[in-house]
Amino acid sequence: APSIGSNQSTTTQINSLTERWAMGVSEIKIELERENGVFYAGEVVRGTVTFVVNGSVTCRGLQIHCRGRSHVHWHTGSGDSRSDYDGTTEFQNQRVTLHGNYYKSGLINNAGSDAFFDRVRGSGTILIPADGAEQGRMPLIVRVMDYDFGKRDDLLGELVIDAADLARSGDLKQFPLTRNGKPEKGQVVLSAKLVPFHSLFPTKASATGVAVSAVAVKDQCLVLTVHSATDLRKADWGAGRNDVYVQCYRVPPSKEIVPRKKLPGPDKKTLLPTGTTTYPFAFQLRNDAPGSAEIRAGDRAFVRYDLYAHAVFANWRDPCLRRMIAVVPCRPVPKLELLSPAQQSTPLSPVYNFSCCGMKCNAQGLVSTTLSLDRRAYCPGELIQLGGKVVNETQKELPVQVVLRQYVSLSTGFSSTSARNDFRIGAAFCPALGELDLSTLPRVTVPPVYPSFDGGVHGPTSRSHYPCLKYTYTVEVRAGPEGACASAVHSRIPLLISTAPPLPEAIEKARSNTMEISPDVNPWEIFDHALHGPEPSDTTPKISGEEDGGKIVALGVVSTTNFSEDKAHLGPAPSYQPVVNVFDTSDNIQSSSPGTTETHPASNLSSPFLNDGPHDSSSNDGMIHKHDDTAGIASLLSSLENAYDKRKVVGEFVRDHPARAAKLSPEEIAQILSKVTFSLDQASVAGEIAAGFERSDNMTCAHIVAAMRACEYSKTDVAKAMAPCASDPQNRSIVLDYLEYSFEKDDVAKYFRK
Repeated sequence: APSIGSNQSTTTQINSLTERWAMGVSEIKIELERENGVFYAGEVVRGTVTFVVNGSVTCRGLQIHCRGRSHVHWHTGSGDSRSDYDGTTEFQNQRVTLHGNYYKSGLINNAGSDAFFDRVRGSGTILIPADGAEQGRMPLIVRVMDYDFGKRDDLLGELVIDAADLARSGDLKQFPLTRNGKPEKGQVVLSAKLVPFHSLFPTKASATGVAVSAVAVKDQCLVLTVHSATDLRKADWGAGRNDVYVQCYRVPPSKEIVPRKKLPGPDKKTLLPTGTTTYPFAFQLRNDAPGSAEIRAGDRAFVRYDLYAHAVFANWRDPCLRRMIAVVPCRPVPKLELLSPAQQSTPLSPVYNFSCCGMKCNAQGLVSTTLSLDRRAYCPGELIQLGGKVVNETQKELPVQVVLRQYVSLSTGFSSTSARNDFRIGAAFCPALGELDLSTLPRVTVPPVYPSFDGGVHGPTSRSHYPCLKYTYTVEVRAGPEGACASAVHSRIPLLISTAPPLPEAIEKARSNTMEISPDVNPWEIFDHALHGPEPSDTTPKISGEEDGGKIVALGVVSTTNFSEDKAHLGPAPSYQPVVNVFDTSDNIQSSSPGTTETHPASNLSSPFLNDGPHDSSSNDGMIHKHDDTAGIASLLSSLENAYDKRKVVGEFVRDHPARAAKLSPEEIAQILSKVTFSLDQASVAGEIAAGFERSDNMTCAHIVAAMRACEYSKTDVAKAMAPCASDPQNRSIVLDYLEYSFEKDDVAKYFRK
């Protein structure tokens, strides 16, 4: 598989040595509609997956899986005394069956007796293509399972539902479980709705130029949502806990349901289409999706996203293909208080040539440090307005360093460890018996580092859902003798590495207060002063695409990834290189890693989307080329007709015409969204429109209803994208009344301001 940024498709060909495992599946190809494989939070990952099948091949079916997670591993001791620790946090986990009668939810690890699927995007969503005749009656067998690697999964309970009747009810319903025809402990909560197939799968011509096979296109699609499976029996011995997923399927034609008997199992012999068949797929990322990252801590620590396509055989060596993608986050961003100046001082203190294990000797004299910053939130590439001084009362010239320190926390939910990485961003010398004014240092900028990360878990934690990886930062000035065992005096200020630069008016508003930072401040407390979720920001622009500014910079080196499921991934191992969005237009940005001494000069960070004045922009993909505040909606609508990336078109319009975007009428919003023909794209476009209202009170619930009317099959997600910006949340009832399903009303209501 190519690294992020390659223009090639990702292909696996199963060679003759392993065709006995592939069982006739000789090639798998994933092609993304965005060639570089880099996506922003909230965007839709779209493309096609192609299977080449030789001869008559039967299996459970063909699937593609989108997964985003953080993972950590570390160990203590060695040899027989070695102990290993693993932690995983799921952010996105959705499976789609492309062919066959076998459908699965995502897996909830360590769920135990209670599995809640609503906390991980897509994990409870099961998409089942259907034909028109099934709108009247659609019986499905639903089984709650305990996953066991390398052996047969355990049945926790099962039931039969009429999915069409469940969809007509518009409600969440709780169903009791049975096993072997008898009542079993536990229950499962489900909901369903029927939508056109084309609203969830991009069946029309795509940017890849690859045509979707006719056999892959259906009329309707049942969206079956598993909300929870609770009070389940224990299937694992000892201290083991159930790893829960849900499978469902139509009753196989060769079998029948016998009252008070075990329900028929899934059909393991679905005949695959012979030859080359291309299927469409689309997965929407979380609006606050954590960004991809590779962190130096423990044995490994990362946030990764991938697409995994495979043929599902009854063994653990499925012929498969994995494609890595990179995700650029839009959170965290600072609250206003982080844009206030801050200062931290350390009084005159002795420094030593040797200080280790409580032993200190060879005192050099007294040193004091004072560090001041014009704010406590910067994004990668920004110039840091550094102030303060170092006072040296020793008889020797002392080295002074300015360091960006990364604090890393790793957790398994029970055990934890930590690590630190230092990025030197400035250096100088303080003369003997003299002072150094820190404002005289050469340009000090934030290097390309990953934005601060609070773990990506909001709300209560559990053994199955907890933040396994977090990292935060401080800026620190150190002064002291050279030497590995020498001591130093330092001052440090916690820093939020934001995903976006602050607005000039927000900086001006916060400038009046200077915060004195305590020497023993906890660097993790910075997260209490940042926004991590969907709530609008009044301090930064929204970064949702390349049109919002910044430069994608690759970090580190290209590396290969290894997964336990990839036993039959016999092409090259998936390769991957993470990226970060740097707000710097200079050409000499270099990748930064802990311990490097390079600095990265920052350019003027003023961006076109921060200004109302006219300007030109160059584009070759259907964008509006000449921008001024008199541009009408007609010009935007015309651009949308021919543009493939409609989110980008609307995003650029909002950034280039902020005054006009903040005054869009409900009718104009409906006109814009009516030009977005693929339903899954409509929520991300609605998010761009909402971004134009973030710093005004112009958006009302009437605007949201107009948008929902234009987006019949994605109105729930459109409402979620726009609700946080509504200035009249007391009128939310007109939005909720437009939703048919009670569970969707409850979900959307949470997004309005309180």
